Amino acid sequence: MRLDHVSYAVSHTELVDTVQRLGQQLGGSFEDGGRHPRFGTRNFILPLEGGTYLEVVAALDHPASDKAPFGQAVR
Repeated sequence: MRLDHVSYAVSHTELVDTVQRLGQQLGGSFEDGGRHPRFGTRNFILPLEGGTYLEVVAALDHPASDKAPFGQAVR
């Protein structure tokens, strides 16, 4: 088994503050991963060594976040 990323789910209102706080604590810069209408989510990623990354993700106020399994898990 290979771990490629860890997802850290937060509320939509906490997303930007969490990305800033974790970036400062970990000494790195997150990249905007964009919005994902298929899942009803938005994320930011922090690239780490070996192709791994930390993802901070939030559910959007979008119908897919109630229907898609990943959107439901994040919500």
